[in-house]
Amino acid sequence: MTKETLKSAKAEQRSEEIDIKTVKIDRPETTAEENLALIRHMMEAGRKRARIDGSHLIIWGGLLMLAFYAQYASVVGKIPETIVGIWVPIALIGTALSFYYGKRDAERSEGNTHIRVYSYAWMMTGIGSGLYFAISMAMGAFSPLAITLICSSLFGAAFFIIASITRLDALFIPAFGWWSIMTYFGSMQNLDKESLLLMAASCALFILLPGFVMRRAHSLTSKDKVSVS
Repeated sequence: MTKETLKSAKAEQRSEEIDIKTVKIDRPETTAEENLALIRHMMEAGRKRARIDGSHLIIWGGLLMLAFYAQYASVVGKIPETIVGIWVPIALIGTALSFYYGKRDAERSEGNTHIRVYSYAWMMTGIGSGLYFAISMAMGAFSPLAITLICSSLFGAAFFIIASITRLDALFIPAFGWWSIMTYFGSMQNLDKESLLLMAASCALFILLPGFVMRRAHSLTSKDKVSVS
């Protein structure tokens, strides 16, 4: 290979390198419209999680807390002792309110996997605990310890599923909180009256409070939607 040929090859190589750099430099930058579209897309993904406004948690957290306090009051003689008289009205009220809010959510759940999973998770919890309560009462085999373990397990599973699908990591706290309650009661042979107070406090801390937190997040996200739009 002659010197002239070698020089020509090196010149072509340098020319190709310059062309490559020019292509990289001349790549069009992202426009402001594209940046805004990306921001809106990310916010919409967040809204799909935040559209779960926590109404069901507030309803059931409040009702269950009141029911456990009422059960404690009946055990210590403050009100007539009854199980059906406390839990059946609570179940009917909670179911009616859940149906109302569920119908409302159904209108906005089309294409929103998060709301559907949220609804199915709590439907599973209600059916599981309700079936045990109804069958055990009918057969005269109701066990306060058994239903406490069942409900704690189902509550934990529901929160874990919701936290996983929505990526709201804060909801893992009530999930493990309910499983801790289940573990604690699982080590006991029978429940005492103080256990009812513990369950009331757990409903306030691990159901009612997360409901208000989700309601707050939903409210803030709705305001952001108005401002961006």
